[in-house]
Amino acid sequence: MDQPAATSYCHARCYLFIPANRPEFVVKAGGLDADVIIIDLEDSVPRDDKHQARAALPQIVTALREKGKRVAVRINGDLEHLAADLQALPLTDLHSVFLPKTQEAGVIRLICQYLSVLEARQSLEPGATALTPQIESCKGVLDLRDIAAASPRIKALAMGSEDLAAELGALASPDSLLAACQQIALVAGERRIDALGLPGSMGEFKDLDSYAANLAKAKALGFSGALCVHPNQIPCVNRAFAYTEEQKQWAQRVIATMAQAEQQGLGAANLDGRMLDAPVAALARRILAQD
Repeated sequence: MDQPAATSYCHARCYLFIPANRPEFVVKAGGLDADVIIIDLEDSVPRDDKHQARAALPQIVTALREKGKRVAVRINGDLEHLAADLQALPLTDLHSVFLPKTQEAGVIRLICQYLSVLEARQSLEPGATALTPQIESCKGVLDLRDIAAASPRIKALAMGSEDLAAELGALASPDSLLAACQQIALVAGERRIDALGLPGSMGEFKDLDSYAANLAKAKALGFSGALCVHPNQIPCVNRAFAYTEEQKQWAQRVIATMAQAEQQGLGAANLDGRMLDAPVAALARRILAQD
């Protein structure tokens, strides 16, 4: 199977976490319909297993790449493990690197400096490695603009629902997380990067109706994808963030109508009683660009 480009970040709807210390999950992940498999070195790996998980990382990434999967890695954020995790990354084969519990732009800049050294060692251009900070605290939400602007490597912002809700002393639900999701969506929109997550529990894989309803809320806010922890969630995410055939047909009509208007020297047009202009045309192009 042809392998997708690794170090050139591309938009993805569905990301699935699998623990780096669970080889049986790795075998299954290669056959799942998630756009990106995130190999987790952080929360899902017990402290005593982290060294072994890190050592297995290149083999895991290679196995998934051979099955045609895009692969990301979530590293640890604590100083004890951070540098070792970065050194273990096979950067040439990665879609992106997830930074957990991100709170400060300065930390991101330090990571980026070290990544440039590691990229040179692996014969990569500086800046080739894409980053996705996970926003999992009140401070992270309040400092979102600085975090998103810390480096051009940042291609997405991801909501960490459970950790943020716990800090708020609340359950992970739209009531507790909607405002934070709106902030993430606004900052991601300002930076023209992806927003990932949902205003609810990322761990819900039994009540899929509730999970799907929260995904719909995320899309309505401007999110473009979500993180999964269980295969049951994958179809829900793929459906939630896919544009319908009706929407694609509308987008094609918008592009055609705007093209005709431009030929007439007009910057706006009318379609089915709705005014079309440059922002509407941009949305139409985004719809048609989705795989």
